[in-house]
Amino acid sequence: MSKPTRALRVGLFVVLGLALLVVAIAYVLGGKLFTSHEPIRMRFSGSVYGLQVGSPVVFRGVAIGSVSSIGLALNGRSGQIEIPVAAQLDAALVRPLGLAAPAGSEASPAVSTVQPTARQTLQHLIGQGLSARLATQSLLTGQLYVDLDLRPDPSRLQIASPPEAVPDVPTLPTTLQALQAQLEGIDLKAALKDVAAIASATRVLLQDPQLKSAVANAAQLTADLRVLTQSLQRELGPLSKATHNTLTDARQAATALSDAATRIAQTAKHLDATLAADSPLLQSFQNSTRELAATAISLREATGEDAELVQNLNRATREVSRAARQLSELSQLIERQPDLLLRGRKANP
Repeated sequence: MSKPTRALRVGLFVVLGLALLVVAIAYVLGGKLFTSHEPIRMRFSGSVYGLQVGSPVVFRGVAIGSVSSIGLALNGRSGQIEIPVAAQLDAALVRPLGLAAPAGSEASPAVSTVQPTARQTLQHLIGQGLSARLATQSLLTGQLYVDLDLRPDPSRLQIASPPEAVPDVPTLPTTLQALQAQLEGIDLKAALKDVAAIASATRVLLQDPQLKSAVANAAQLTADLRVLTQSLQRELGPLSKATHNTLTDARQAATALSDAATRIAQTAKHLDATLAADSPLLQSFQNSTRELAATAISLREATGEDAELVQNLNRATREVSRAARQLSELSQLIERQPDLLLRGRKANP
C-alpha cells in the first residue's frame, strides 16, 4: 500500500471520527447546541436548597429553559443576602409569546409586521406580571424547578429593565415560605395566654352551680318534651283521621259546587237564548207592556178631574153624605123622643 493511499484513509478516518463526535455531542445536549438562548436573572430571598444548575425553567408546564448558575449576593438597599439565579431560555419558545396587537387594531395581511425579539417579549411579559417561583420537582429527591407564570399584582411594582440589559424577573416566595412567614408573624406567647385564659374561664363556667341547675332543667325539659311528643303522637292519629274525613267532605262539597256551577252555566245559556231579542217570550212581554201602557193611559183619562165618571162619583158621594147626615139626625131625634114613631114628630119650639 502506498503512502498517499494510507494518508487518505487516515484522513477519512479522522474526519469520520470528528463527525461522529459532533453528532454525539449534539445528541447529548438534546439539540441545544444550535439553539438560540435568551438569558434572564432572578433573585430569591429564601432558601433554594434542591435547585441545581441544569434544573428546568417551566412556563405553565412547558420547559422553556434551564438554570445556568446559582450564586450569593448582598442587597445594598435592604442589607439582606439574596441568591441570584441565572437561566437560559429557548428564544424560539419565548418569541411566539410576543407583544399582542393593540385592542381594536387589525393588521392587514399584505403588510408584514416585524416580530419582536425574545428579549422584547420577556420585557413585555414582565410588565404584564411575569414572576418566578420555586416549585417541587420530586418529593422523593426534593429537587426544585423554576415556575414562570403571569401573576399580576398591583401592589408589586414592576421596574422595566433597559432594552439592552438582561431581563430581571421578579420572584415570589413558595407556599411553604409564605406559610412560614405568617407563622413567624404570630405571637405564640400571646396566643398561649389567650388559650389559657379561655380554658380558665371555661373551667369556672363549668363549675358554676347555676350552669349545673340549667343543665338539670334542660334534662327535665327534654323529658317533658319527650312525654309531650308521645302524647301528640297518640292524639294525632284520630286528628289525622278527622282531618282526612273533613278533606273528603270538602272534596265532595267542591264536586257538588262544580256540578251546581255547571248547571248554573247551562241555565244562563238557556236564559240567554230565551231573552234574545227575537225570542217569542220577549216579544210577548213587549206586547203586554204596550197594552198595559195603553190601559194606564185610558185609566188616567177616565179618572181625570174633568172626566164624567169622576163628576158622577163626586155627585153620588155628596148625596150619600147628605143622606148619612139626615140619618144621623133622625137617630139622634129618636134617642131623645123614643115615642116619636107612635105619636109623630113634635113641632119645634
